[in-house]
Amino acid sequence: MTPVRRALAAAAALIGPALLATGCGSIATTGVVESGHAGTVNLATLPYPDLLYFIAPDGGLVPVTVSDQVRLTPTVVLRMLLAGPGASAREAGLTTELPPPDTKEYIATGITVEGNGKSLKVLLPFAVEPLSERARRQLACTARATARIDSAPQILLVGPDGKEERAVCRTEG
Repeated sequence: MTPVRRALAAAAALIGPALLATGCGSIATTGVVESGHAGTVNLATLPYPDLLYFIAPDGGLVPVTVSDQVRLTPTVVLRMLLAGPGASAREAGLTTELPPPDTKEYIATGITVEGNGKSLKVLLPFAVEPLSERARRQLACTARATARIDSAPQILLVGPDGKEERAVCRTEG
């Protein structure tokens, strides 16, 4: 090997690792970019699936799909809400502030739509007055979803004593 070739080989042997060590073409690192809540996914379900509203860890209400294949009656959906979140919803951190009713009290529950959808009455097996604001919103949002009314109807919660109190469906904490 000639002295020139030896010098070129030595230079190539030294330049190759030097280029790799400098990180040519690397991408600069960036910090975490906050983007808010997780994305929304649309599933192939009925146009208006039956929904139960439970309380998320942040205090807001989130809908939980009951059934995307079979339409349930409003009374059945209300009874499911009163039974509380299922195992998977509890694992996700969802809770309720509604009191669990006695089995015999379930007979008194129901949802009625009145005045061509202008008002909804939610018949409850317990008094309305001691319910928290979030519990009332759980009932209002579930009733509105199960009645399949697009407008914002007046929602009345009715206890076994016949006392009526208004409720509003608002999902934010």
